[in-house]
Amino acid sequence: MIKNAKALEETLVSKARDFGAGCEKVFVAVSGGIDSALVAAILTKAFGAENTVGLYRNIKSDPKHLADAKLLEETFGFRLAHFDLNDEYDSIVAKTKAEFERLGLDFADEFSLAAAESGMCNAYESLKSRFTTPLAGFISKMIDSGRGRIFGTGNGEEDGFLRFFDKYGDGAVDNNLLAGLTKAEVRSLARYMGVPERIIVKTPSADLQGNGDEHNDEDALSGMAKARGYDIRISYGSSDGSKEGNVGWAMKEDTRSGLVTGIGKKRDLASLATEYGEEKAKLILFLREIEMATKHKVGTPPGTDRKELFAAGLVD
Repeated sequence: MIKNAKALEETLVSKARDFGAGCEKVFVAVSGGIDSALVAAILTKAFGAENTVGLYRNIKSDPKHLADAKLLEETFGFRLAHFDLNDEYDSIVAKTKAEFERLGLDFADEFSLAAAESGMCNAYESLKSRFTTPLAGFISKMIDSGRGRIFGTGNGEEDGFLRFFDKYGDGAVDNNLLAGLTKAEVRSLARYMGVPERIIVKTPSADLQGNGDEHNDEDALSGMAKARGYDIRISYGSSDGSKEGNVGWAMKEDTRSGLVTGIGKKRDLASLATEYGEEKAKLILFLREIEMATKHKVGTPPGTDRKELFAAGLVD
């Protein structure tokens, strides 16, 4: 948990200035959720409210998120651009469906049983997330004379540890201020910096399925665990930030003991269960699988090495 909120705030404000060096105005995508709310609060401290621009994009989104984004704008004074992209989204989907039919490819309509059973729901979620990316690039450069910085909003648990983001959607950023913080720490610091309470206690949700909080992060991650054979509940902790979740615990334990990514990652279930209990041991094994499965999101894209081709006599 946070030991000194004032010092942590000052550190992140300083980091924001470093990450935005050379820029007069900075950009952040504001979802109405706690993580982007905290980043917006930090940026207004670092660069001034008049130099901070946020973007809220609506694609079949729960109206409460726009209301919370506007409340955040009123609270901290930055400027919020609002884009309703439902028409553009529906047009792209319709054109894609027509092309798939022409090519003889399978296509499932959004919200249909076929989409749910085939896994195609993920394609719709990815499209919604990636709709933000070109706007973020365009707006961030337009407000700052062609320079621009896109400040990421992923906390340490979701983006740094679970890599629970779309690589070319909410992951298409220039930095991540909150990468070292657990969800509980984000909530605590947000409260200290004056983020409205109703945003702090909201259910974390990417809101990408058009069904509000039915599609929330903890349920989605717990479903991923179950699909991999782990009957465990993934938690970010209490909504007020007073209690750490099991992912936060694992993130901290990995920092200390390397159970997921470091020197302790070869310990087996029996060894882990003896020290931490069976449920936490299963959590560690699940997180190891997720870490391996998501490396492509953060590493250099694989390619054909020139030296390898040269050594094989395929190029001069």
